[in-house]
Amino acid sequence: MKFAAVLAVSLLLLPCGAQGQVGALIWEDDFADLDNWIILTGNGYWGWGNGELEFYSENNVDIAPVAGEPGNTALRIVARQESGPGIVDQWGNPLNYTSGKVMSKSMVTVKYGMVEARVKVPDLDLGGWPAVWMLGNANYAWPRNGELDLMELGSHQWFRDLHDTHNGGNGLDNATVNESVSANAIFYSDAAVNPGNPSGASSLSWDPDDLYCRPYYNYASPLIERFLIYRMYWDEATLRFTVVDSGVEYDLFTSPFAIDPESAEFQEPFYLIANLAIGGAFTDAYNLGDPGSGAPVSMPFPAEMLVDYMRVYEWNGQGEVHLGPPAFESGRYGIYTEETPVSGGLEAEVTSQIYVWEGTLTDGTIPPYEGDNVLSWRTAGRGWFGAGIMAIQPLNLFDFGAGHLKFRIKIPANVTFKIGIIDSWGNQSYVSFPANQTTFGLVRDGQWGQAAIPVADIRGTAIDLRMLSYAFVILEEQGTACEFALDDIYWDAGVISGVDEGDRVADLRLENLSNTPNPFNARTEIRFELPAAGTYDLEIHDVAGRRITGFHGVGTAGMNTFSWDGRDDQGAVVSSGVYTYRVTSGRGSASSTMVLIK
Repeated sequence: MKFAAVLAVSLLLLPCGAQGQVGALIWEDDFADLDNWIILTGNGYWGWGNGELEFYSENNVDIAPVAGEPGNTALRIVARQESGPGIVDQWGNPLNYTSGKVMSKSMVTVKYGMVEARVKVPDLDLGGWPAVWMLGNANYAWPRNGELDLMELGSHQWFRDLHDTHNGGNGLDNATVNESVSANAIFYSDAAVNPGNPSGASSLSWDPDDLYCRPYYNYASPLIERFLIYRMYWDEATLRFTVVDSGVEYDLFTSPFAIDPESAEFQEPFYLIANLAIGGAFTDAYNLGDPGSGAPVSMPFPAEMLVDYMRVYEWNGQGEVHLGPPAFESGRYGIYTEETPVSGGLEAEVTSQIYVWEGTLTDGTIPPYEGDNVLSWRTAGRGWFGAGIMAIQPLNLFDFGAGHLKFRIKIPANVTFKIGIIDSWGNQSYVSFPANQTTFGLVRDGQWGQAAIPVADIRGTAIDLRMLSYAFVILEEQGTACEFALDDIYWDAGVISGVDEGDRVADLRLENLSNTPNPFNARTEIRFELPAAGTYDLEIHDVAGRRITGFHGVGTAGMNTFSWDGRDDQGAVVSSGVYTYRVTSGRGSASSTMVLIK
């Protein structure tokens, strides 16, 4: 969620003369389509955490021609004053406004580079809040995942008045929301935690002494109904925000922000967001459910925000863009294991975090099943308990759909518990282990036992295996007191005929899986090498996991090829975007991605 930042942070500032070099263009979206974007709907939790007044609707997002620029199109987000069936907050109360919001999570992530957007915003008057921004791709909750705001308009009057002796301001405390724009970066800081800011959000733009935040002002030519260019220069050491108005570039802070260990969120991938909010805590309009918290919305409706393009260039030799979900894992993937052979895995406090929920468990004394480490806990008498292992970055276990989640557990037979997984969208799915029963091979005899849960059973109907957050969760809801331990937890994509075969590593990887050309325009050739002659299945999926087309064939030992012309099972040409292809044979399966560009 996106929140108005509320606490100061001690900044490490670089000299004003800090220099860098813009390199090659490495990614752009000119908004001929919306293939890189997910359209959000709803009002979120308490108006997306800000008390915003709008309901986001897919009907308010499209691609539109840019007036006066023949042949050019842009992302169009429309805000409307409307109500009706389904236009409600999370409690079902009616709302009076709709708008649009898009994000690139699971489709495009960026780490470093010069990020640039060309944007035109409408007359905001009072209540409009347009933004182009980024959130950290990590599975942490805000603000620990980090936030980068390339541009925001609609800020409080006191904020504009505080800084209006700089960067085009006239010092008369008369700038309107249409005449000033700012940027921001937010991260978590222990020093920022206080009763008024329990989240620990540290904000660059919170600057009560007017030392470093420099919103840009233009009274003669307000910043609405015309395009401006917003930039963020981002490498592993610094962040710099600017706006380009009529060919002149203005810095939005006195100096680049120096990234340090406390703000290390900014050294990880982020995804892109654009939206046009209405009201809420950032503006002088009122907050959701509290008309007395601000002024009425006077923004003219309907209102259109246009994003002509977003681009990422190399900056100081750095810049990465990843298309589609995270890299596919395969074989055997360790969640919490030391001695079981794996092809990849999580490392506690490096690539994963182990959480006990709401203090429901305390440390136990049961020794490990294997290695030197174990998850040993006692119940804390809260009437339930829960714990989980969270991958810090989303985890792609899509290739494990026919496999098993395996783990060792030592737990009394009278405890009924659940094992589950949670994806990065918040979907949860569990399977139950009833007391005094043998379930999924788990024998409860007071000793360590092993369970093997088919992934087909635990994934349910909504879990996105390409974007997992918690790869293992244990939950007990009946309040049974106990001491228990977990160890040797991993996902296995192989065929398991019995739970005692855990030490056998299946030969799963098909060799030399690739396609060429990639990206492609009209046709690409998928190549894969089979270790022996036999049948195989090839399926192509879109980024949401939906099957596009497939083929069943008989391959020879060695190199095999399959040509795809970008059509689905019905013969229709699919749109530009990222696609996943997976080849399955009697020896296992392997996946990769390709990009169709028209």
